[in-house]
Amino acid sequence: MSNLIILIDQLARLAVAPLLLGLIATAALLLIVHNWRITLPALIVQYVLVGILLARAIPPGVAIIKPFAGAIVCLAISLAAQRADNARAARGESVAAKRVERSRHWSSLPAQFLVRVIAAVLMLTAAFGAAVRFPLPGDARELSLAAYTLVGGAVILIASTPEALNVGTGILMLLSGVEIGYMPLEPSITVSVLLGLMTLIVGIAVAYLVLADEGALSNSDDAPQQEATPGVAVARFVEEGA
Repeated sequence: MSNLIILIDQLARLAVAPLLLGLIATAALLLIVHNWRITLPALIVQYVLVGILLARAIPPGVAIIKPFAGAIVCLAISLAAQRADNARAARGESVAAKRVERSRHWSSLPAQFLVRVIAAVLMLTAAFGAAVRFPLPGDARELSLAAYTLVGGAVILIASTPEALNVGTGILMLLSGVEIGYMPLEPSITVSVLLGLMTLIVGIAVAYLVLADEGALSNSDDAPQQEATPGVAVARFVEEGA
């Protein structure tokens, strides 16, 4: 643990520009791409960058809570997403076909992608303008761009997608943006633990909603009941004999 704290402290002493560029890139990727196999690794990278940026304003031992909480949340959501994909495959449904069906027509896919790119560019422009005109209070004013970028990207992501996983990703981004803006004002271990606990609770709720949205919970609960019910076995035997 001490080696990780030292590593984060050393990374936090580097130039802030590469950290901000990496955070902006992950936020734009989460806003444009809606495939959990791509977005969840990007979300983990974003949590690491958020932890390093927080270490510029608060003690590294406090900032390290954010990457740990984010890694646990991403692992739980990835397991839930994989189980939901397995449930769809068991029903004979295709994940890609379902996404195309939600978009109604193949020709609308390029238009949707273009709209997401334009929304990402507008969000980054607005975040840069807000960081210049309305910098957040505190010692680390360079964190304003990171906070505005995460909050703006989260709001657009929540408003533009119907899937529980992407909405949950937007909520987690929103929490990260709020934490970057608030933690320099109150750099205490209590606030960091509470925000980390909130991240864990939201992540568990998102994982549950991902399973419930695709019917993975009902399928896993109904299958053992059907196998253990004697009436079902008798009915099958009578049907086969007839």
